[in-house]
Amino acid sequence: MVDRQQVTASLVAVLLVVGLIGAGLAYNQVPEGHEGVVKEFGAVTGDTRDSGAHLVIPVVEQIQNVEIRPRTYTMSNTQGEGQRNEADAITVKTVNGSSVDIDVTVRYRIDSDAADTFVEDWNDEDQLERRLIRPTIRSVLRDEASSLQTTGDGAIYKTESRQRLGRITATALDESFEQEPVILEEVQIRNVDLPDSIDQALDEKEEAKQRVQVEQERVKQERARAEQKRVQAQAEADVIEIEGQALRENPIVLRQQYISALQGGSVFVVGSGGNGSGNTPIILDPQMTAGSNETTNTSVPTTNATRSVSAEPPAAVLSGVSQPVSPTRGAVDAPAVNEPVARHSD
Repeated sequence: MVDRQQVTASLVAVLLVVGLIGAGLAYNQVPEGHEGVVKEFGAVTGDTRDSGAHLVIPVVEQIQNVEIRPRTYTMSNTQGEGQRNEADAITVKTVNGSSVDIDVTVRYRIDSDAADTFVEDWNDEDQLERRLIRPTIRSVLRDEASSLQTTGDGAIYKTESRQRLGRITATALDESFEQEPVILEEVQIRNVDLPDSIDQALDEKEEAKQRVQVEQERVKQERARAEQKRVQAQAEADVIEIEGQALRENPIVLRQQYISALQGGSVFVVGSGGNGSGNTPIILDPQMTAGSNETTNTSVPTTNATRSVSAEPPAAVLSGVSQPVSPTRGAVDAPAVNEPVARHSD
């Protein structure tokens, strides 16, 4: 009796364990952003499951998860940046025979309505990338790059050429995906890696160009400064011309300067002009007569020390102090050319 109860308990325990194991095997979770493709004994049934929890028949049925969110496949010359640990860029040759590495990024997604067809054709994303995407891109880029220059106008590394390569690659992938449950979203030509020798030559060329630009700017600034000085000199000359014209048109200004010079102790020589009218006073610098109280005979020098002004003969001059006199009294007549001139000093 006891043995029978023990056997029954053992069987129940076994059934519970088997049930728990079966329940665990029957439970399946489809992650968010994925589509579950149902298989029976490894064959695609055509049935799919949305994201969430589902029950399957253990051993008989399996669910393969397929990501339907946009995926990015990168082929890069930088190790670890792409899907591979080693350098994975596309190497092409230009029309000059130079080997150039091109980094490419492809953005695509799997059609959620055809996830079962995708599994039947490609099984998973890695197979699609290795067997379709990479070979298509490599073939297109090599064909197109063979018509591009390494440097100069239309060089392969310039923006226009990179955009052109991107457009042609996208067109080729669109055609390849046309019969596949795959939708292309974007193709990016991320980088064009030239040989080191060409990179160095381009850097030197750019540095030389920058030096030329700096020198051109310096010359431009020098010309601007020279033009500024020329304009300033012209302005000063114009001021002198205007002042001279104003003095000629306004003799009263000259008379005022004549009186101011008298008060400053200057020596004047007033010529009679032969008839006592139209006299032209000559203002001599007092320093020329300083240190001597003697009357000497000399010719009137025509230097910067003398200034000729037009005025009436208003005063006699002695030691820098003036007194108004009549034209016939106290005035010093200027002699004719080469005649002696009386000089008075303080």
